[in-house]
Amino acid sequence: MADPDYEYDDRDEGVTCPRCMGDGSVSCHCGGDLCVCDNYGERDCPVCFGEGEVSPEREAQYLKAEGEAMAAIRAAWPASSEPQQ
Repeated sequence: MADPDYEYDDRDEGVTCPRCMGDGSVSCHCGGDLCVCDNYGERDCPVCFGEGEVSPEREAQYLKAEGEAMAAIRAAWPASSEPQQ
C-alpha cells in the first residue's frame, strides 16, 4: 500500500488562531508613507505569523489581552446611553 501524499499528525496540539480564525492573514488598514501592504490589502496574521494555528498558551495570552483591551474600552464609555442636556 502506498504512503499518503500528505502529512497527518493527529497529535498536533495547535489550535485555530483566534485573531485570523485560521486564515493566516488579516486585513491591512495602514496608510500613508509607512504602509506595509498593498492598497489596504492583507498581511500575515501578527499572532500566528500566517500559520493559521497557535499553541494553546499563545491563544490564552491573546484572549486575555483582548479581554483586557475590551474592558478598558468599556470603562472609557459612559455607563448610560441617556442623552446629555
